[in-house]
Amino acid sequence: MPPRIPRKDLQLCAQVRDILWYVLGSTVGDESLADLQVLSVETMPDATRLLITVSAPKDFDLATASSRLQDASKAIRAEIAKAINRRKTPELAFRVIVN
Repeated sequence: MPPRIPRKDLQLCAQVRDILWYVLGSTVGDESLADLQVLSVETMPDATRLLITVSAPKDFDLATASSRLQDASKAIRAEIAKAINRRKTPELAFRVIVN
């Protein structure tokens, strides 16, 4: 049986997923990130770090997508900090897959 994920961690992941939908579409300022779709947000191993899995279109270069997400991660994290009610904003790690 897989370990049970605490309810607060699940709520955090859902909030971050919703925020990312908005942030990647408009706030970050990198037009190419608007093509990415958030597939999942998971805690790793606790809520201090989040693994965000995004899907890129077939014509999207994985290396480019990863580097652009890393470049924008500070701005993304700042937007998440504004929207969630936590003492510390979790660190973000991205995984990009191609559809």
